[in-house]
Amino acid sequence: MFRSFFIAAISMTFAAPASAFVKLDGYFIAEKTCEAFQSKNKQTNPGDITTLPRMAYEMLGINKEGGDYFQVTVDGAPVTESRWVSTSCGLHVVAADTRTSGTDVNDTVTDDVVIDQTGTESIDNLLTLSWQPAFCETRPGKKECRDLNDGHLPHTTRQLSIHGLWPQPKGNDYCGVPNNIRNLDKPDNWHRLPAPEIDTETADALEAAMPGFASFLHHHEWIKHGTCYFGAGGADEYYDDTLYLTGLVNDSAVGDLFFNNVGKEITGAEIRAAFDTSFGSGSGERVLIKCKSDSGRTLINEIWISLFGTIRLDSDLGELMRAADPTGMGCKRGIVDPTGLQ
Repeated sequence: MFRSFFIAAISMTFAAPASAFVKLDGYFIAEKTCEAFQSKNKQTNPGDITTLPRMAYEMLGINKEGGDYFQVTVDGAPVTESRWVSTSCGLHVVAADTRTSGTDVNDTVTDDVVIDQTGTESIDNLLTLSWQPAFCETRPGKKECRDLNDGHLPHTTRQLSIHGLWPQPKGNDYCGVPNNIRNLDKPDNWHRLPAPEIDTETADALEAAMPGFASFLHHHEWIKHGTCYFGAGGADEYYDDTLYLTGLVNDSAVGDLFFNNVGKEITGAEIRAAFDTSFGSGSGERVLIKCKSDSGRTLINEIWISLFGTIRLDSDLGELMRAADPTGMGCKRGIVDPTGLQ
């Protein structure tokens, strides 16, 4: 139920075990527009319900003690009026001008955070590319997935999308990143992370090639992985190199294989063979295929491409791949998922 921002009601808070739902009294004051999910885990949102800034909703509880989602009542929401809203979206108020949890709307990390970028450019990297319709099968509530399933991102069924470029070995991340920024790196807070310093041309290209840009995935990828890349050009070089490599894959027989088989099953061997055709014999052995299950179907979700050597905007992708160690195939076969919930 909506109420005015100033609330005079006094209420009590009831505790529960840390692993259980905790009932809360009072109201949730939204400080920005956020999705109100029917299921916080699946991120489903019937009716595309969002909170209205500076409006109050009846508080029901929090998913666990110190949790990350409030459950609130949204009058008129379809399917269920009980909806989950990120705690970063606003405040829990039990009395006028009293806060029990949540973050200040102005508590946003500024872009002048100092991140030490002293290091040697990474030559051991993993390029991770996603098939976006498969990703969106289990995350339909995310903005980029709503856009995709509404038909606004047709290019995502014609090409693989950027997940990231990850300096190796695994665990080589958050280089020079202060602990307060690292602790903030959760999906609901990605918009509060320092924005990567990239030019307009790079940002425009990245928005098209990385649908997760709409959810500030580019902030997360830079903070966690890009800070360990140590390219002289900083975030702009990191993303320019990622875009360059992704374009080579999508313009190859690999991209054709996915585009020509939407809705059909392809094999890991076929994917690896397409890499061999485009980038030289042996390159396919450096490709790991990742799949996911969805209602009895096996979907190709991502491909992980091992690279070794300094990446430049004229690099030979085949040479970078063949210089890396071979990897297992991973998933042996899966469906190239079409747009929309199947």
